[in-house]
Amino acid sequence: MQKHQEEPSLQNFAEAMKRDWNDRARENAKWYINTVKKDQSDDEFDDTGKPEAHKFVLGDPVLSQGRDFKQRRLLEIGCGIGRMTKHLAEAFAEVHSTDVSAEMITQARERLRDYPNVFLYETSGVDFSELPDDYFDLIFSVYVLQHVPDVSVVHSNIRDACRTLKPGGLFKFQVCGIDHEAYARIPKDTWTGAAFSEDEIRRAARESGVKLVSILGYGSQYTWVILRKPLQKTSAPAAGRLKIESFGRADALEIKSIPSNGDHAYLTLKVSGVDENEADANNVIVEINGRDYLPMYTGWDGANDIEAQGTGDGRLVQINLGITTKMPRGKASVRVKTGGEISDPVTIEILEPQPIIPKIVLVSNAVDGGVDVHARGDKSLFRVFALGLDETASPANVRIQLNDLILAPESVAFIPGNMAYMSVARMPEDVTPGDVEVRLHFGDLISPPERTRIIG
Repeated sequence: MQKHQEEPSLQNFAEAMKRDWNDRARENAKWYINTVKKDQSDDEFDDTGKPEAHKFVLGDPVLSQGRDFKQRRLLEIGCGIGRMTKHLAEAFAEVHSTDVSAEMITQARERLRDYPNVFLYETSGVDFSELPDDYFDLIFSVYVLQHVPDVSVVHSNIRDACRTLKPGGLFKFQVCGIDHEAYARIPKDTWTGAAFSEDEIRRAARESGVKLVSILGYGSQYTWVILRKPLQKTSAPAAGRLKIESFGRADALEIKSIPSNGDHAYLTLKVSGVDENEADANNVIVEINGRDYLPMYTGWDGANDIEAQGTGDGRLVQINLGITTKMPRGKASVRVKTGGEISDPVTIEILEPQPIIPKIVLVSNAVDGGVDVHARGDKSLFRVFALGLDETASPANVRIQLNDLILAPESVAFIPGNMAYMSVARMPEDVTPGDVEVRLHFGDLISPPERTRIIG
């Protein structure tokens, strides 16, 4: 009964996604895929895909560990017209790329006609029924699921993608993980998609029969998830006694004091005695002062500076836990629990919250949102999006710095869809075109510089 009730809803969403993305592809595919500039040449468009293909796939140490991509098959979910596809095709034996839009696939076929190892498919929007079981070594998706208007459609895509994944294979995807009430109030469509909560991510892994390796960037528009399809169980010997071999702040294990906010608010534990095939971020528990927490990463230990190589076969599993302001500050006892085993405790210190330094995430013009900001004309009105501000931010305490020039913004507003604060200002008449360093001042706090170019 539940299946029959669900199907019409999924079908309605799929029809809307097809219609809207076909319209966008016909209007200006490059812009809707890569919203940095209205008019992009093929070379400009394709050049933006190369660093992202490397950053998100080829250079990811979790995806690349122990894998020769030249011998592997990749499934790309939401390829558009192939901005990253051609770069992935140069690295993988086969790239099978899908999109919900027939028009996107038509344009991609023309643009990728010289790549015989690329296979393109128009999908239903809710599954991958044309693709075989247990076939792909890696599955990848970015800037796609964030536009899906309902979580049931996201679940449907994840579940069926996992069907096509080989045992031992990895599935890396990006969703909108914004958990702010202001975003929840925004009507959802095929552009402003539904938020996919941490609970939904964990549920998707469990219900798809896969292991949750990591959740990164949760709470933002760009939340990254890695799933792993487990290998078939064998009669391998037990992993041994559970033991924390080394631990500390994620970026520097020798530091045992962990901030409760900011970029370094992560505890890393290197643990022996864990069954690597069975353990994941859904069934390993980190206990702090008697309270249980689920980690944001459980998997391959990729660090080079391990303090202790561990016991047994010497293989360690790395566990990362986000430390938050909701956790008690001061000295804390930490243990790891999984499979009925409990490690001996180690001691850390959780620090008091500190002021957050602002961070600029985007500088764009206020006309069409492109990164082409001009010294004169309509596009001299520009926007600076930044993290690290709060509800007190206003034109009274925010300033924008262009090299040595300080500007007062015309407005400052919180933008739920980006989880960032947007400051709007106009270029002064005497500004000099060229490369500039942009900083944002919030009271006494100053962001690191972000380089942009002012067009004359």
